[in-house]
Amino acid sequence: MKWIFAILLVINILFFTAMNLGGSHGRETMRGHDPVKAENIKLLAEPPQKADPASALSSIPDKPELCLEWGLFSGDNLRQAEQALETLQLGSKLVQYKTVKPDGYWVYITPRRTLQEAQKKEEELKKLGVPESFIIRENSKWQYAISLGIFATEEAALKFLEQLREKGVKSAVAGARNQATDVASFQIKDMSETITAAVTKLKLDFPGSELKAVECRKPEVEIKPEKKRLTTNLHE
Repeated sequence: MKWIFAILLVINILFFTAMNLGGSHGRETMRGHDPVKAENIKLLAEPPQKADPASALSSIPDKPELCLEWGLFSGDNLRQAEQALETLQLGSKLVQYKTVKPDGYWVYITPRRTLQEAQKKEEELKKLGVPESFIIRENSKWQYAISLGIFATEEAALKFLEQLREKGVKSAVAGARNQATDVASFQIKDMSETITAAVTKLKLDFPGSELKAVECRKPEVEIKPEKKRLTTNLHE
């Protein structure tokens, strides 16, 4: 019986030793960790939500509205085009715009007060190397102006003006000649197949006119003829 008691005693001693060693090992592993501090806890922000496709589409700017534009017309052609368009009964969808159609461009010296002053200016131009000039003598707002050249395009007139500047001519200007005030075009705010086909058919009776799709103009804006000077702040 004694040997049984001895064996049980040894087993208890070994079990107690093992429990103590396991507890101390667990405490050692926790010893290296700092205690949790509430002030160091940070909340993570929520991940960004995906954009709503509907709201993204609503932020895209609208495409410009397109209209039919038919022109240019003047005189009898303008009246005939007006009568032709009346048959389509377009109402407020039809807008007529006046525009300016320059009859070429010219480079000139602004009118002098007298013929003698104009002649004196012409002599000065010859000394600066300007070979050709013409004094306008007719009784109009251009009387005693000095024409230095007539050109088909604005670009050509401006190029010649620059050549005069290089020669020392400071008082010359360039502008459009004989601007027509009865030139007009029509804008139709309806590009349906029916209207487009109808206007295209009308165009056949007006050779030389142009029909195209353009961005619609604002209703309150109407182009009116205006005088245009290509250069400003010029001095004698």
